[in-house]
Amino acid sequence: MDLSKLTPKQILEIDACTRCGECLRFCPIYSQKKEEAINPRGKIQAMKKFIRAQYGLWAKLFGAKKLKEEELKKFSEMIYHCTLCGECGLQCPVSIDSRSLWLALKEVLVDLHYYPKNLDLLKKNVLSQYNITGEDNTLRTGWLEGVEGLPVHQYQKEKAEYAFFVGCVSSYYPMAYKIPQSFVTILDKVGVDFTLLGGAEWCCGFPLLGAGFKKEAQALIQHNIDAMKEKGVHSVIFSCPSCYHTWHESYPADFHLYHSVHFILKLIQDGKIQFKEEKAKVTYHDPCDLGRASGVYEAPREILRAMPGVEFVELADHAERCKCCGGGGLLEMIDPELGASLAKEKIKQIQATGADWVITACQQCIRTIQTTARKMKVPLKVQYITEFVLKRMA
Repeated sequence: MDLSKLTPKQILEIDACTRCGECLRFCPIYSQKKEEAINPRGKIQAMKKFIRAQYGLWAKLFGAKKLKEEELKKFSEMIYHCTLCGECGLQCPVSIDSRSLWLALKEVLVDLHYYPKNLDLLKKNVLSQYNITGEDNTLRTGWLEGVEGLPVHQYQKEKAEYAFFVGCVSSYYPMAYKIPQSFVTILDKVGVDFTLLGGAEWCCGFPLLGAGFKKEAQALIQHNIDAMKEKGVHSVIFSCPSCYHTWHESYPADFHLYHSVHFILKLIQDGKIQFKEEKAKVTYHDPCDLGRASGVYEAPREILRAMPGVEFVELADHAERCKCCGGGGLLEMIDPELGASLAKEKIKQIQATGADWVITACQQCIRTIQTTARKMKVPLKVQYITEFVLKRMA
């Protein structure tokens, strides 16, 4: 087992785990599957066992033990059964950055060829067509057909001050089309000089990074940087938290990065967006990649509180302790039933608030919560925050 994918800090973190079990209280996967092998503590202990077998005192005296196939298969199942929500790391008493550790361990497993083989289709789609669906990448702007008053340039200018990076899900899944449609309409209404990359936008690379294919993601990253520079933009805006987080963490380029909640709040503070009064009781679901991974909690709440007539109520678990909806970490591909069970728990908590609407700022959370609510026959009203803003603009 090659440990070069792990940083010295991560190797120390594996050794630092005290098996206290604090992570068990917060892990959404463990809440549904009460298995030691699937919780954060169990994953770290299994990795610790592998390291000792390969590099410990026994290995130095008598040679490294051969890794057993059944053990590697089991370890792969343990690591990939995760939404990458990051709550275990946030609550860890010894501050283990578990989210980054899980991503590194996936790289190790990819090198060993022990990973869910349906991820090969994801990799093929992204590397051949530059999006997660495998459809022609020139179809990325199909959602524009639903935009009223679409200009001749279709927001694909040669040069612009800002670029809106749409992301794969909002570009290809009709359920999410209203997200970019509402956002470009707002930007157009207030006179923001922005452009889309259109077919020149490639997947940000997060699906590959989240699967353990870090090397393969580098070509996508470089392409997107070059495409932005060609447009002359200095700031990039995202509606997808995973795209936003990936650019922050993995793109070595000097752009000013905004998530849509940052930009909408900026427009409100600059007096470019005013609201009409309309009564509604709302709650807000913090997406994992926007909240725990990126530390963005207040901006969406400030937007909702700026709307006259809107009564804002918090979920029982919110902000840093907001429960994952089940849509992250490629769990939908690995174990869709497990992902749905997490979404059901999320929906119960939403219902308990008595809110008319649940607002969020992630297209995947929209898909997961909305799809599960329909299957449960729960009349839940779910909206991305830009849709909610657009309908209440004066």
